Amino acid sequence: MSPIITGLLIVVAVSFFIMTMSGRTGVLLGLKGENRLDNIPFRINALLRFGLGQKRMVDPEEFTPGMMHVFIFAAFLVLQVRSLMLFSMGFSESALVLFSDLSHPFWLENPGVLGAYRAYLLVKDVVAALAVLGVLYFCFLRAKVKPDRMTPSWEAYLILGFIGGLMVTEFLFGGSHMVEQNGGFVWWEPVTSTVGLGMNALGHTGAYVLGRIGFWMHLSIILAFLNFLPLGKHFHIITGLPNVFFQRTRASGKLGTPNLEKEEFGTATVKDLTWKQGLDLYSCTECGRCQTHCPTYITGKPLTHKGVNQDLKHWIWDHEQWVEEGYSASGVKEPLPEIIGSALKAETVWACTSCGWCETACPVFIENIPRLIDMRRYQVQVKAEFPQEIQRVFEGIERQGNPWGIGQDRRDEWAEDLHLPTWGDGGGPYEYLFFVGCAGSYDDKQKKVSRSLVKILREAGVSFATLSKQEMCNGETARRMGNEYLYQTMAKMNVEAWNGLGVKAVITQCPHCFNTIKNEYPEFGGEYRVISHTELINELLKDKRIKLSQVMNTKLTYHDPCYLGRHNGVYDAPREVLKAIPGLEVVEMQRSKREGFCCGAGGGRMWMEEHIGTRINHNRVNEAALTLQHASNPSTPFPDATDKQKPGMVGDYKEKGGSGVVAVACPFCSTMLRDGVNDTGREENIKVKDIAELVADAMETKPGGAATVTPGPAVHAKPE
Repeated sequence: MSPIITGLLIVVAVSFFIMTMSGRTGVLLGLKGENRLDNIPFRINALLRFGLGQKRMVDPEEFTPGMMHVFIFAAFLVLQVRSLMLFSMGFSESALVLFSDLSHPFWLENPGVLGAYRAYLLVKDVVAALAVLGVLYFCFLRAKVKPDRMTPSWEAYLILGFIGGLMVTEFLFGGSHMVEQNGGFVWWEPVTSTVGLGMNALGHTGAYVLGRIGFWMHLSIILAFLNFLPLGKHFHIITGLPNVFFQRTRASGKLGTPNLEKEEFGTATVKDLTWKQGLDLYSCTECGRCQTHCPTYITGKPLTHKGVNQDLKHWIWDHEQWVEEGYSASGVKEPLPEIIGSALKAETVWACTSCGWCETACPVFIENIPRLIDMRRYQVQVKAEFPQEIQRVFEGIERQGNPWGIGQDRRDEWAEDLHLPTWGDGGGPYEYLFFVGCAGSYDDKQKKVSRSLVKILREAGVSFATLSKQEMCNGETARRMGNEYLYQTMAKMNVEAWNGLGVKAVITQCPHCFNTIKNEYPEFGGEYRVISHTELINELLKDKRIKLSQVMNTKLTYHDPCYLGRHNGVYDAPREVLKAIPGLEVVEMQRSKREGFCCGAGGGRMWMEEHIGTRINHNRVNEAALTLQHASNPSTPFPDATDKQKPGMVGDYKEKGGSGVVAVACPFCSTMLRDGVNDTGREENIKVKDIAELVADAMETKPGGAATVTPGPAVHAKPE
């Protein structure tokens, strides 16, 4: 071939690549530090499963496009070796002869090596053909199906052209040698030899010319592709695997804890991002999977995590010198502008419900929620700029220990006639602290859930006590709203009090309390065994410490709370409890379990108004009504919740049909769904009930069982 042309192509391409990458890497090196080298075995395992193994690409909602992506990814891995061979052929005629002619003396003298090489060629041929299939599929998907999650893009077609071109030129180059050697079909290169058979019609000269064109096009595409990667969304080909390796090792519901004494008050400018958050931006594939069940996107809010990633990434790329060296576009050294106002709008940052779908769906493990919460922290703690309605929430927690601002002396009114033991009153010892929570203490509907849970615990003989008037908010709401100082104040105060009382295990009826106490309190010394009320009830049923005999002849659908299900993996326990209730016909909503749709209350949104788009809780109630109606009348149209062109259509159901119960396991979900039922005029047909209420109503009560508290055997949550 030509060493001069090959060398010139490499020098020019690599020089441009280094120039581009110097700016990209310079920005990352200039961002805040963060330790992502802990738990190396976990990271290696994650890289193998989710990076090289592409496990998330074939999730159920996107299985077919995921498999096509796997085909292309496999081809990239396998053809890297082939590409090195082709470059060596460009430099050396001897390499060209060696790799192209399997009758070369080297192969005859080394039959074992020849066998391995043939096996590689077979794998190469198969994956390259599958990659062509993948390219054709994605072209069809974009041109004809036009999925909602995919943004129309000329870049996508260019990259698909590059990928398809690499595969086709590989076949043409290999096929030309088949013609030259008068070869026929061979098993170790089935596609290439078939192409060669077709090229026989061109004659030796025609096949030779077409093969050489294919060779130089292949090298040129590789080098052009290399330089295009850092300029667009396909940068993830370089950064995706590292991003998977550097994923967080903690639970998704656990936020990082800034050091307030060191004035870590949140994210103001892009320089306040960590290098991992910058790598997240580089790694966004723009696949749009984060949108398919995103409550804000589905209901028309000004937030898509794909959009946030792109807005931030392109702002950084457009201002690399400013970010890296401090010089603005005008050449003047000046501070960077704040993210909100330059790259993002305030309403975008405040729209997120922190439901976690985007992070669950992302194939490269981009962490969107912590970044947005950090921006909220700055807005609250430094700028004092936040939605007006949450001011009273902060004041309520500060002054009365609850977001409603109701007097602390009324915290135990819900249980005045129950004569509950109070931890630290000289009784006990108690196995569990029943952390009632603010909603369970003050919200009229949730008080009934608290009483139902007490009835169950007493009937099962569970040893527990409450803190009565001494109980305080755990601070979760304040933290998700950005008031980190208030959260840390509440957390430290609670941990100090509970540790002083010797608390070892905690029961919660609120997933937000559950997540905070379980995953976030350990950073302040609060190491407790935390169990949600649905897990506990399920264990009591399995241990036959309670018995359900009251028949409930009704249809029921269960709504997964995001902070119980998606963030903490508790999906089965609530369903097992519901199935144990006689007479209940449990039907699943399409968006359930891992794909569950948010009620709209998370991330502090419980306390904020929805001024834009449709209400999230209305969308969810519509789906619940449609699910119940379809269960009664299967002829009712039931659109696919993951429809590629218009996802979320199950939430568009406006008819009054559907009757039964929507079961919940979260006070926030209960409030939002009850409001949604009332707002949509379905209160006569649909009732919203907590699982504890349903169990208490169905439970047999032993004589005196609800009036005494006796120690029972330990009940533990199943390991997750």
